[in-house]
This record gives sequence, C-alpha cells and structure tokens, in this order.
Amino acid sequence: MPLTVEDLCRLLRHGSLQTRLLANESLGSRLFQSSSAINQSVICCGSSVNQSTHKLSGCRQFHTSIPRNDENESMPDPETGWPKLKEEKEWLDYNKIVYPPQKPGDPKRPAEICHLRKHIKYSPKKLWYHALMIRGMSVDEAIKQLSFQKHKGAHIIKETIEECQEIAVKDHNVEFKSNMWVEDSFMKQSAIVKGFRIMGRGRGSRVRYRYVHYFLRLREGNHPSITIHRQKQDMKKWRTILKTREKGEFF
Repeated sequence: MPLTVEDLCRLLRHGSLQTRLLANESLGSRLFQSSSAINQSVICCGSSVNQSTHKLSGCRQFHTSIPRNDENESMPDPETGWPKLKEEKEWLDYNKIVYPPQKPGDPKRPAEICHLRKHIKYSPKKLWYHALMIRGMSVDEAIKQLSFQKHKGAHIIKETIEECQEIAVKDHNVEFKSNMWVEDSFMKQSAIVKGFRIMGRGRGSRVRYRYVHYFLRLREGNHPSITIHRQKQDMKKWRTILKTREKGEFF
C-alpha cells in the first residue's frame, strides 16, 4: 500500500521520529501545497521556504528536527557532511608540534604519532573494551592480541595501528615500526542516525545507528613495565590472613 500524504504528515508531526526524505523541488512543492501541517513541522537544511510559491530554495533535503546540543561541534565535515568534532581537528594537530632543539648529551626525545579513524559504524560500548585492552602494550603484542579476537571492532583497531605504523616510518622519522607502544587508545561518540523499522501488523520501532571515532597515540621506545599479580603470591598472602584470623590476631 503506497504512503499517502496524510500518513506522511502524521509521521512528520511525530516529534520523536527523525524522518529524512531525499526529494527534488517538484516533490517538495507538491507536499507543501497538499498540507499546511508540513509547513509547521518541516525545517529545511540550510535553506529557506518560500511560502508564496511553496518551493524549496537551494535545498534537496528536508527533515524534522528537535533542538539538540551542538556545544562540541563545529562546521560540518566537507568529506562526509556530518558534524565535525573539535577534538578531531585538535587530535591530528599534535603531529605538527615542533619541539626546540636539544642540547648535547640530552637523551633522545621519543616520537609520538597520533592517528584517527572517523565514522566507524560500530557500537561505542563494544569498541570501548578493545580500545581499553591494548593500553600500555607494545605494538606487536597489541596486534597479536587483537588478531585473536573475532569481533569487528578488534579488526578495525588492528588496521588503525598498522596505518599508524606506516605513517610513523614514512613521515615521523621512526626507524623501526615495532619499537613503539600504545600510549593512548580511546573512542568518542560520533553521529547518531535515527531510523524507523517497519514491523508486522502495522507496528514500528525507532532504530539508532551509532557511529564512533577512534583515537590512537603511539610512542617510540619500550613499553612501561606492568605489575602482574601472580596467583601463587596472592594465595600465600590469603593463607597467612586466614591463619591470623583463626588465632584471633587479625583483629
């Protein structure tokens, strides 16, 4: 059954539903002439509506929208058209820092390389586990551990690390690509595209397609030593605590 204009008006008046239509000017003019409810609920993307002629001026998209917080957003990204976070730009600017020359006898300053993978269609909660797991590991160990994972996010982070290795050797004068460790690894929420899923018996539900940005920083040199808690040592300590509790010396 085709979608009528009355049904479309009912969907557009629904404030929680983000309906987006890719339409030309003729379709937009017919919709504006057919119902006055669309004039109240439709907000054009970067253009104005001529109420006398009911045409979309310089715009091929219109959608319903609600007020949202754009505090952490700047101008749209020209490549994808999605909001560009301020941290995206600042993160890659770390690669452009020029340090003053060192004095003779000073230890060599290790190189730091920042890399970014934008607009990954993946759950932020799932990617967080893989990003947190490789912090403090050497590059070879991180790639080895991620290759054992069967999840999509692990393979995405693995590809990002390999790309960062190539950039380090090519542009940042790093001699050995394996002589680096993961200094920082985290993710941040990107755009959320809202959709509508049609179900049986005329029912529907809202769908949120989430995208994330992944941030990575590699540092030249050996990775820091990590204290590993051994089970045998912990068991010995626990047995001594139990013995002191039996004797009444613990309290």
